[in-house]
Amino acid sequence: MPLLVLQAPIQGGDGKWSQVWRGVMTSQDFPDVSPVPVIIKLFQESYLGLGPEIGDLWGDLDYAEWLPGARLAANEAWAYDRMRALQGRTVPWSYGFCKCLLPNGEATFGHVMEVIEGPTASTTTPDELGLDEVGIFNLGDAVATALHEMHECGVLHNDIKGDNVIIHHNPSNQDCNVVLLDFALCTTLGPPSEQTEVASEDMARITRVFAALGIRPRARAWFCSRLQMNVPFREKLAVLDREGWLSPREPLPDELKCSWADFNNA
Repeated sequence: MPLLVLQAPIQGGDGKWSQVWRGVMTSQDFPDVSPVPVIIKLFQESYLGLGPEIGDLWGDLDYAEWLPGARLAANEAWAYDRMRALQGRTVPWSYGFCKCLLPNGEATFGHVMEVIEGPTASTTTPDELGLDEVGIFNLGDAVATALHEMHECGVLHNDIKGDNVIIHHNPSNQDCNVVLLDFALCTTLGPPSEQTEVASEDMARITRVFAALGIRPRARAWFCSRLQMNVPFREKLAVLDREGWLSPREPLPDELKCSWADFNNA
């Protein structure tokens, strides 16, 4: 039987969607097997402070009779199932969901995931990462591409912000990769005729990532520049443009005009 050992808190306290811990996963049946480092996310009912109205968040994902913690766990499990192809790349590997009995006697649902090292956009700065202007735009590309791949799986994130984006950056060539976190508030994209418009809302939230890094003004420049390029997520940016979200546009700096072409040719 697997045994989860909580070691160090990452996120916790009243009003949090989940209590997140670093820990290890061991086996009572195979004591000679080395413990595996894991992230353990607990949807602990006693800390949520949520009522039945949370059921309105998910539309056609109907958990009307479930307690809030169970609904959050079920929603994240649904999202991870849809995103199997992305696990180990732009989302962490999921080792599975379980129902746990905590030392205080409370039963709760948990999600066990791989440990992803690296800072989030909320815990670092461009200077600490070594991001120059090209790197900042590459970061925007990385977040947008990760979201676009989620959308291709039929999943809308709904909560993109600095806390939910781990950044891996190579200062020598300004390459950026990201890992997205926290899928408890995900929803479906809805009917095909509405998917591009709905997905554009996720793209608009990329502004939060720039803001967390203290470079919010660069978000509009990134949006406007990518709107002028043949990027996979361009149609979603075009929705924002039609709604006036990108007006007035900012000119594209000369040093960035070839960055997307270079990315495609890499």
